Parts: sequence; C-alpha cells; structure tokens
Amino acid sequence: MTEAIAALSPPENAKGETRGVGVEIEFSGLDVAAASRAVADALDGEIEQVHHQRAHVHAAQGRFVVELDTRWADPDYVAEHAADLDPEIRRTLARGVSSVAGAVLSSVFPVEVVCPPIPHDRLGDLAPVIDRLARAGALGTRHSAFSGFGTHFNVEAARLTVDHILPIMQAYCLMDFSLRRDARIALIRRMQSYILPFPEAYKRHILAQDYRPHLSRFMDDHMTLNPSRDMELDLLPLFAHIDAARVRDALPDEKNSARPTFHWRLPDCRIDEPGWSLAEDWGRWAQVEALAADGDRLASLAASYLREGPTSDFAARVRRFIDMFE
Repeated sequence: MTEAIAALSPPENAKGETRGVGVEIEFSGLDVAAASRAVADALDGEIEQVHHQRAHVHAAQGRFVVELDTRWADPDYVAEHAADLDPEIRRTLARGVSSVAGAVLSSVFPVEVVCPPIPHDRLGDLAPVIDRLARAGALGTRHSAFSGFGTHFNVEAARLTVDHILPIMQAYCLMDFSLRRDARIALIRRMQSYILPFPEAYKRHILAQDYRPHLSRFMDDHMTLNPSRDMELDLLPLFAHIDAARVRDALPDEKNSARPTFHWRLPDCRIDEPGWSLAEDWGRWAQVEALAADGDRLASLAASYLREGPTSDFAARVRRFIDMFE
C-alpha cells in the first residue's frame, strides 16, 4: 500500500511548479560501496565511483550522492590543505590520506545518501531506497551511542519573500516543543550541538505583533540571534541563496551551501526500525506550513505564547491543532 504524502502549503512555487524536496539520510552499518549498490538496485541506477568514499548513482530521479560524511575523506579537501607541496606529491598524498582517513573515520562518521530534489508529492518514490538500504544492513540513530545520525529535508521555498519565510519560522517556533516530543528525538542527538533549539529571546522577537520587517532586516535579526547553521531549522542556505554577501559578512566562519530551501535537520534516522518511512516526519513539516498559512490561527497562538509562555495550556492548544491532521 502506498503511504499518503502530506501536501505543502502552498503546494506550488512562484512558477506554478510542484515544490521540490531533497532528502539527506545518514546511517552506519554500510560502507559507501554497499550503500551505493543498494541505491542503484532500488532505482535501477548506474554507479559512478568518484573516489573511495564517494559515489554517484544516476537514476531516473536524478543523481544520488553516496559518501562518507566527513571532509577528510575527500581528496580535494586534503589537497587544499597541502597547497604548498609539489602538485604530484599533493595529489598522491591526498589520495592516500583520504583513503586512510575514510577507513578510520567510517567508525565515527555516518555514510550519507543525498537524494536529488524531487516534487514533494513524489516523496514516496524514495521508499524503495529506504527498503534496500535497511535490508542491506543500514543502521539508524539509536544504534550508536556516539553519533547522532539524522534525516534532513531540504524543502523548496514557495517564494523568496518575507511574507512566506517569516510565517513559517513563526509557526515552527510555536510548534518546536511538540515537534521534538512527537518525533521522539534520540538522547544522543539532543545532547549534541547539531540541532540547536531556538532561544526564547528569538521566539519572542519574531512573534511580537508589531514585528513586520523587510526581508533584509529579518535575515539580520535571525543571524544575530542564531549565529550558527546548526539550528534544528537552518535558514542559512536559503539566506545565502537570497543574499550571499549578507550571510558571509554576518557569519564569515559558517560553512553553508546556497540553495532556495528550508533545511530541516531535526528528524532522526530510524532506517533499521520496521515500518519507518519518510512520510511521518514529512507530515510534521507539512503541519508547520499549514499553521503558517492560517494567519488567524497563527496570530492567536502567537499572542497566547507571548502572554503565557510554553505552558501546558499552550501546549494543549498546539496539540489540538496537530490532531486536526491525524
């Protein structure tokens, strides 16, 4: 039976096209070779070996990247840090160091499958990938006591305007406690600094009734109060797509890739748990967008939060909203 995929609000971008989503899945238990074979088998794709710790799988949906999720397994990154050496020595060193580093670090860092952007209503097309990886032996977040593997959604923004981006951020701040509770985030990930919650000062700042900024001011406010890409909802790729110079000036030490997406980092990877799919966590994101699109309800919940704070009564109101979708 095909699992229902929740629609976004709105479902289309400014060009009238179905909004896309890219998914990143982190796991252990498989090396890059085994993981790329599983992806290729699932999608009848062809494998292109880039180097020892990176492969591309070319399929009808696009190019899937399978790699060890550390820069030290990338020969180009190693070569960059040996720039003063003879070019041939640098290339040889880079290949050797990256290969050894990859073998050693594979016990610490996850293998990651980066899926190409697909229309969000076709998210179910990735189910065979999840199934093949799981059957091949992929292990998720709860298997490791040291590494917090996650599932990331890169959700295409419908419009690059403050009228679209800010309400989603406001809705997320109102729902973040419920999202964390319902997603049952593993302790190891809650202890690490990769999915930082938004501070209370930021929430109250953007939820204020008189907060109606231009996009540039919202970007500045956000980066001042959240000077990191390691937030549970990372807006820096989206901001860099809109105004790369502004992001570089504000956060020169933060590494991020510009793309027109909300980068939602919160969900665990539970690929080794029977019945797990992308649809459940995706449905939670869709609830955030549904609240953002309901201006009256968003304003009412924001006023309650500013008046009461994160009380049990407020949480109950958010729960009633979530229950509308279940």
